[in-house]
Amino acid sequence: MNPGRVGRKAEDDLTFADKLGDLFEHTRDENGVRYTGKKIAEKANALGYSLSDAYISQLRTGKARTPSFRTVEAIARAFDVSVTYFLSNPDEDLERVRQQQEYVDLLAVTGTHLSGVDLSALCPDTIDVLIDLLKVVKTQLITAERQAAPSGVSTTRPEA
Repeated sequence: MNPGRVGRKAEDDLTFADKLGDLFEHTRDENGVRYTGKKIAEKANALGYSLSDAYISQLRTGKARTPSFRTVEAIARAFDVSVTYFLSNPDEDLERVRQQQEYVDLLAVTGTHLSGVDLSALCPDTIDVLIDLLKVVKTQLITAERQAAPSGVSTTRPEA
């Protein structure tokens, strides 16, 4: 489902409150009636989430601006939409996830450990720099292993 946005801001400029408001404006229940905050809270709670009508109201008005992922998931499931509906820019968010996965993979390959570091706090540019640095370390490890291995014996690390 993708609610209409006639006369609204560009999609990238929509806030969580805007997107939630669009769902309330354009989505109907099985009887064709618009949802209320109370009805969405009841549906979310029936699905196993803990969500109040008062908090939904705060999200709709923008008084609350940073819902937890669990809250976003609860609202999305109650409206029967994907959580990606609420992402500010799904392509950008998916690219960030790809970058973080590449980073984690390189940490594993290079044997690097960064315990206690909150990776989600790193900006995309920092992640790019760390990935490039880890690629250099990986290349150096592979080169060193090849030089140390007797000729004709392959190393166990995959190639870059």
